[in-house]
Amino acid sequence: MLRTLALALMLLLVPLAARAERVALVIGNSGYIHANPLPNAAQDARDMATRLTDIGFSVYSGVDLTRAETLSLVAEFSQALQPEDLALFFYAGHGAQVGAENYVIPIDAAPTDEVSLIDASVKLQSILRTMELRSDQRIVILDACRNNPFVEKLASRDVSGGVARGLAKVEAGVGSFIAFSTQPGNVALDGSGKNSPFTTALLAHIGEPGLDIHAVMRAVRADVVTQTNQSQVPWENSSLVSEVFLASAAPPPEPVSTAQISRPAVAATRNVDYHYVGGLDPNGDGFLALRSGTTSSATRLAKMTEGTLLTILGQSGDWLNVRLQDGREGWAHSNWIFCCVTVEEPAAPPPPDPAILQVLDEGATCDQLWTARNLIWKDYGYCFTTDRAIRAFGNEGCQQGLDRAAISLAPEDAAEVDRLSRLESRLGCN
Repeated sequence: MLRTLALALMLLLVPLAARAERVALVIGNSGYIHANPLPNAAQDARDMATRLTDIGFSVYSGVDLTRAETLSLVAEFSQALQPEDLALFFYAGHGAQVGAENYVIPIDAAPTDEVSLIDASVKLQSILRTMELRSDQRIVILDACRNNPFVEKLASRDVSGGVARGLAKVEAGVGSFIAFSTQPGNVALDGSGKNSPFTTALLAHIGEPGLDIHAVMRAVRADVVTQTNQSQVPWENSSLVSEVFLASAAPPPEPVSTAQISRPAVAATRNVDYHYVGGLDPNGDGFLALRSGTTSSATRLAKMTEGTLLTILGQSGDWLNVRLQDGREGWAHSNWIFCCVTVEEPAAPPPPDPAILQVLDEGATCDQLWTARNLIWKDYGYCFTTDRAIRAFGNEGCQQGLDRAAISLAPEDAAEVDRLSRLESRLGCN
C-alpha cells in the first residue's frame, strides 16, 4: 500500500522535476589592456559556450570583459538560477592567488600592488557563494592557471609572499564540484593550437552521454597528462553526494518484443568512485583520525592510513563527514582527503520486477528476497549502512539517525518483512 502511494506521488512530481534546468556562465578573457594578449582564452570560452548549448544548457557568456561587465553578467546568471537547477561556471583567462583566495582578473585590471590587484579583480569565492545560495548543485571549471604577467610582476615586488603562481585549493559546500586545469599552485599551458590543452580535452569529453562529471574529468585528465608529457595534471575538489551528468543519456534502442529476447544479464562488477586519504607525513603519526565531531578534540573513532577509501556524506567548514568502506561514519579534516580513485566492485543485484514483488514465494532467489525486504525499509526512510545496500538503494532522502528499532511499520509491511525473512532463513541466505 505504502509503495503504491509512493509511486503515485513520484508520478505526480515528474512534471516538477522536469522543470529543472542546466544553466551555465561562461567567461573568457584574452584581450588584456595592460598585459600581452592571452591567445586562446576567448576562443576557449566561445567553443565551450557552443558545446554547452549543444548539450542542453542555457548559457550566459561573455568574452574580454571588464570588471563591471563581469559583475553584471554574474548577476544576470544568478537571477536565472533556481534551487533545483544545475549551475556551471567556466572561466578561461588570467587568475591570481592572493593568500588563500583566488581572483578572476578582468581585461581592464592594472594592478600595481597586492591591494590594487584585489580591488581590480573579482573574487572567485564570491561567484561560488552566489551559486551556492541559488542552486543545490554547482560545477566550477577553471582554465585560469596560465602564466600570469600580473602575478609575475607583483610577486617580484611582494616580500610577504601574498601573491602566488597558480590558484589555491578552493573549499566549497556540499553539492559543489571544482575543477582546475592543473593542480593548485602550478601553471597550466595556454597551448599553441586553437584551444588550450585542458579546454581541448574538456570539449572532447563533456558531451559524452552516460558519463558523470567525475568520469568526464578522469578522461580529461588522461588526455591532458598525455598531451603535455605529464607537465600538467588537471585537479578537482568534489563534495557532490550524487552523480551529475552534463549530457543527456544516449537515445534508447528500438523497442524489441519480449517474446524475442530474455532479460539481459546484469554486469558482475561496476566502477565506484571513492575519495581517499593522502599526503600524510611519513615521519609523523602516519594516520588521519576519524572523529566523532568537527574538532581535533572530538573522540577518535578510527585511524585512517594512506589510501583509505571514503564516501563523502557532508561538510562543515574544513571538516568532512565521511563513511569508511566498513560502514563506520565520522568526521575528518579535508586537508588530507582527495578525489578520486575508481574501484571495481561487485554490482548490486537488479531490483525485481514489480510483478515479482507480488508473488515472491519459496521459488525466489536470495537476492530477490533481500531486495524486496530492504525496499520496504527504504520506503520508511531508513539509512542503509552496508556497502551492498548503499550500492543497491542509495541513501538519498533517508532520515539520518533513524534506527530500525524506532521505525513503526504498517501491519501489512511488518508481516511482509517477517515473511521474507523466514524465506531467507529457509534458503540459508546470508
